[in-house]
Order: sequence, then C-alpha cells, then structure tokens
Amino acid sequence: MTKPALNPEPLLTVLAQVPPGSVIAFGELATMAGYPGKARWAGRVLSQLPSKTTLPWHRVVNASGVLTCPRSDLAAARLEREGVRVHNGRVAMGRYNWNPAGSAAMVGTTQQE
Repeated sequence: MTKPALNPEPLLTVLAQVPPGSVIAFGELATMAGYPGKARWAGRVLSQLPSKTTLPWHRVVNASGVLTCPRSDLAAARLEREGVRVHNGRVAMGRYNWNPAGSAAMVGTTQQE
C-alpha cells in the first residue's frame, strides 16, 4: 500500500511569507507547513518550482545555513541584494534565520502524513 502524496500548498504558503533579508532551513519550512521531519521532501518540492516562479526559493538553506540548491550562485546574489551576507556559500543562521512567533500555527492545522 502506497502512502498518499503530501500536499505542497502549505509548504508554498509558508515559503511565500519568508521576508526579504531572512532565510529558513528546509526542515523548519516543512515543520511550519505541518510536515515535521520532511526536509528532503521540502527540497524536492522547491526543486520542481518553475524557473519563473515569484516564490522566494532562494531564502531556503540547509540547517547549517549552506546554500544547497543547484542555482546557489543565483541564490547568493539574490540574498546579498536583500542584505543577507553570504560567505563561502553559507549564511549565518543566528543572524538571518526567520522564526516568527507562533510558527506552529503558520498554516493552520497540522497535515496528515
């Protein structure tokens, strides 16, 4: 029996809320969308976004602050324009990590796996 596919809409809703000048880790993004433990799934969803998307995919990094997307040069340039310092492909999570108050209720109820 196969598991039902996860709905990416809550993930994209949270992503749209990450403000300029901030970053979020894949795992935090997934958790805020109601999918704790689904960081890799979040990465797959973002990798499938159309190239012309207006969603801020460049603001998502790994838990250590490393830009891991295939377009990391473009992500770094966009982050720098927003005031985020990128050094050797890494962002200082302690300084730029977005973690709004009440994030557990970010998109409403928790999604079922």
